[in-house]
This record gives sequence, structure tokens and C-alpha cells, in this order.
Amino acid sequence: MHNEFWRVGSRKSPAIQAGGRSKVIRGAARYMLYATAVASAAIFATAPARATAPRTSVAYQPMVGTGVAARNPFEAWFVFNKSFDPTVPGYAIPAGATVRFTFPKAFTPRAGYPLEALMIKWEQGSVPAMFTTVPDSTDPRTIVIHFDGAISPEAQGSPGLKAIHLRANEINPAKAGDYPITIRFIDAGPLSGTTKAIAHITPKPVPNVAAYNQLHQGKDEDWQHVKAGADSALPIDFLVTIPDAPRSVISLKAAAGVGLSILRDGNPIGSITTKGVPMTLTPEPFGPGFSRLGIVEVHARAGATPGSAEIVAALEGGTQYVIHLSVDGP
Repeated sequence: MHNEFWRVGSRKSPAIQAGGRSKVIRGAARYMLYATAVASAAIFATAPARATAPRTSVAYQPMVGTGVAARNPFEAWFVFNKSFDPTVPGYAIPAGATVRFTFPKAFTPRAGYPLEALMIKWEQGSVPAMFTTVPDSTDPRTIVIHFDGAISPEAQGSPGLKAIHLRANEINPAKAGDYPITIRFIDAGPLSGTTKAIAHITPKPVPNVAAYNQLHQGKDEDWQHVKAGADSALPIDFLVTIPDAPRSVISLKAAAGVGLSILRDGNPIGSITTKGVPMTLTPEPFGPGFSRLGIVEVHARAGATPGSAEIVAALEGGTQYVIHLSVDGP
């Protein structure tokens, strides 16, 4: 997950970029899923697209547990119907295109509040696009993004646009529930049209876990290829954010069954497990600096069986994040 500052094409701002997606899982024993764009449908249902605008869902911004919580400033990802696998092409956006986000009346505009956006190409990568982000001059509940330059899926290292991270000048409704946000693409070629994304506003902030790439900047820890029997080229880092507890010590230990337990001040609050072909996880012990920031690191070693594997970090009563690895034959 990224920790960048927003002046990447936005008119004002610093911003935090991050990677991943989430859904709420009801029940005390499980976390809100924060995984793939497709997986975020449980917390944020997606409304059918009209015209040719892409189907869109709303997902947690990985580093912010308050972005879709009641009475808090809105900050989330608008995730389009494309896989975050960097080998899968995203959407092209022509220069001169405009995207308008209109919030319902239950949201409260807040003058002077930071208004920023970031274009996402995969969980841990932003598109170096030129754009401006401004409030609509006649409607305080509408945010306008204008693309001064094009986004092309053919550009080297850039599969195109797959999500928009939006920090809005809107305060979330006081009442939890589902709220439709209208998204209109104008002068956007084949994407021109209107769609709606349903934001599920939660009663309060939730514990949040997501991939964190600041220890290996510029490199994507997700979607790695690993040789059978070998270690992944990059270790897997996660950032754990606990609402109202910024100084807690976060650590890992081997679980009684399979995988690792996530500990807060020595008490279990979640897990890191694997799915798919066999994968062995080993925690990297950190000192108090990283531990108090909520950063944990896992080394992944593939077994002898080629195929797909997932590393799943999940927090009780909070979010879940999925790392995808492909184990290649010798």
C-alpha cells in the first residue's frame, strides 16, 4: 500500500495512496473483506451501469478506516470492473474527458475541506495522469475531475485506469446505510455515460489491514511470480490501522493451526493465512518503531506444486486484504 502525496495531477493536496479493496463481513469473528475489486461487493454493492459507463463499486481506502464511517469525511476508492492483475488492461481515458461524482443530499458539503484524487492502475500503483479536481461551481455535492492528458493502457508499465481514489469535501451521513453516488463520464469516448456506485456507510470506523509497499518503494508485492520451492522476490508487508489506538504494538506469531496470528499488544486480533497451492509464511520480527506504526512483514516460500496462491490478512470486525502469488514450475 502506498503512502504518496497527492500532487500527482490534482490541483491541491497531499494524499495517501494505497492499495487494495474491502468488504464488511458481519459477525464478531470475522473481518470486513478488503480484497479485490470484485470482492468488495459485500460492503459496497454495485448498481448496474447505464449507457456505456463502467460498472463501479465503492471500496475502502486501505490506509483510512474512517472514509465510509458515519459523520466522517468521505474517502474511498471507486473501483471499475477490471481485474487489478497488472497484466489485465484497464480503461483508456482521452484527454479532455470529465468525470462527475454527485453525492446524495444525505452527505453534507464542507467548504474549504481538502479535495483530492488519485488515478489507480493496480493496488500498489498510480497512473501518472494530468488532471484537475474541483467542486462543481453550481452544485456543492458534485466533484469534477477533468483529464488534461490521456491515460493509455498501451503505455509501458501502465495497464490503464482501474480505480479512482477520491478524498471528498463531503461529510458522510449520520445514519449508516446504503447511499447511491452518481458517476457521469463526459467526452470519455466509449466510456461516456452514467452509472451509480452504492456506498455502504458504516456506523463507526473499523480496524483496517492492507498491503504496504513503503519498505520496497516502486515495487508491487502483489501479483508476484514465485518459483516452486523458492522464496518470493519481495516479502509481503501489511499495515494494520486500529481506530483510536495509534500507539498499539502490532506483531505476528505462528498460529495454532495454519498461518500466523496478528497481535495487538500481545492479544490476537486477526490472522494471516494462505489459500490455493501450498505456501509457507514466516514472520519478520520488527523493533518498536515499525511495530508501533502497525507494520508487519511476512516472507512467503512456495511449495513444490505450481499454481495460484493467496495470502489473506484479516482483522476481527474489520477488513481483509488478499495478496495474489503465482507459483511457477521449476
